[in-house]
Amino acid sequence: MLKAMKKKQDHIDEILLLEVLEKTIGQDSSQRNWDSVMNKIKAGTAVPGYIQLPDAKSASIRLKLNTFLRVAAMLIILLGISFLLKTIVFGPEQLTISGNDLNPKDPYQLADGSLVYLNKNSTLAISKRFGKKDRKVSLKGEAFFKIKRNENIPFIITTGKTTTQVFGTSFNIYSDSSEQVRVSVVTGIVEFFTTKGNDRVRLVAGERGIYNPHMAGIIKENSTDRNFLAWNTGILYFNETPLPEAFQLLQKQYSRVFVFESKKENVPTLTTTFENLTLEAVLEELNLLLNTKNEIKNDTIIFKPIS
Repeated sequence: MLKAMKKKQDHIDEILLLEVLEKTIGQDSSQRNWDSVMNKIKAGTAVPGYIQLPDAKSASIRLKLNTFLRVAAMLIILLGISFLLKTIVFGPEQLTISGNDLNPKDPYQLADGSLVYLNKNSTLAISKRFGKKDRKVSLKGEAFFKIKRNENIPFIITTGKTTTQVFGTSFNIYSDSSEQVRVSVVTGIVEFFTTKGNDRVRLVAGERGIYNPHMAGIIKENSTDRNFLAWNTGILYFNETPLPEAFQLLQKQYSRVFVFESKKENVPTLTTTFENLTLEAVLEELNLLLNTKNEIKNDTIIFKPIS
């Protein structure tokens, strides 16, 4: 009797041990003998009073892996929410166009049909409401504008501390790091004034306005510079132009440093027209006109008179 009760108690203890192990190891145990143990116990077959649990190192690796996956999933969700909020709520209020992504001779067409030619290293910021409620842009650098006429909505360009306002005309705006701004009008009428509005000039074709932060007011004058659009047209005009001045224009056009080496004190002048010429063609013509030969060192082109 006692022997039968003891055997029954041992069987109960084995079942309880099984339940404990099931909770401890879980259904994802990878132990190869687990199914075998389960079958033996259910069949009433005696098993050892212990079962080798999964290796602690393997369990630790699985735990770390599961934790990593949960954290990664949370980060992906948070990043997605952040991107969505940024796109919907914190999206930029303007579109920025870079002249380095465009050809200076190819226009960028705005929503109202106006055309903008951007010089290299220049940027144009366009309001998201452009063409609907306003026609406002902001310029850094240099650009040539051909504005489609609209008497109801003026076209307004902010450049540094100045504002240019038109209804429909064509003009060039140049600005530099010193905050100097030059507006040269090709056709139509342009209003040019400081942002504070304390100085204003009206410019017509053939005139230009110059703003210098170190001078009082805006200067209005006739535009005698035939080369202010050379960056866009590719045409350079020289008419008895002193060589240092001509070299400055060529330097800007071809992004090279032009140097003239001569022991003579008199400064040569240059009279010619370069129309969309390659740098090589320009150098060849300059050598003929100046009776020189040139030497190139990195970005510097040195002209030496032929004795």
